Amino acid sequence: MKNGSERYIEALQCVGKIYDFWNDRYFGKELEKPVITIQPDAKNKATGWFVCGEVWREDGEEKGAVEINISAQFLNRPIEDVAETMLHEMVHQYAYVNNMQDCSRGGAYHNKLFKKLAENHGLTVGKDSRIGWAITRLSPEASEIFTAFKTENKLIYRIPAAKGMKVKSSSARKYICPICGMSVRATKQVRIMCADCDALMVEDE
Repeated sequence: MKNGSERYIEALQCVGKIYDFWNDRYFGKELEKPVITIQPDAKNKATGWFVCGEVWREDGEEKGAVEINISAQFLNRPIEDVAETMLHEMVHQYAYVNNMQDCSRGGAYHNKLFKKLAENHGLTVGKDSRIGWAITRLSPEASEIFTAFKTENKLIYRIPAAKGMKVKSSSARKYICPICGMSVRATKQVRIMCADCDALMVEDE
């Protein structure tokens, strides 16, 4: 039986391979691989994040590496959802290395430039009133491309450690209209519109 360290290393290797997969297919291997981490989000909200700035450095080195984190407690989602999170963060990395401002309001609000970049790199994009064009899903093309990868790789995940934190079951999803608040449930990932508001419904975290 594999111990915890071995399983953690396997998870890191898997998300690293997801990065390489997207870098090859959507970025022409242009992106320099960052330090990829798996850490829990203390607020239990973010499925991942990109850290602007070369925060990882060796002693004496002026140049370092940026970081992409995949939140540990959300690795229990279907692997294509984890892959979508990685691709989303890679779009942020692409904007950063090309000196493009894709977010405002302290980095929380995803602007129209992010939307354009995301749509050019395998994602469909919906808008949230609080965080802008941040609601992303794999495009039909990207989902089809990713099929070969997901049949060969699986992930372990970290259960929530803090009291009151919950991990959403991968078999049931709740979608909410960001305008009127109407909600529906689905047993798989879907793209669904609120007919009353003409808005893309977002998955409730």
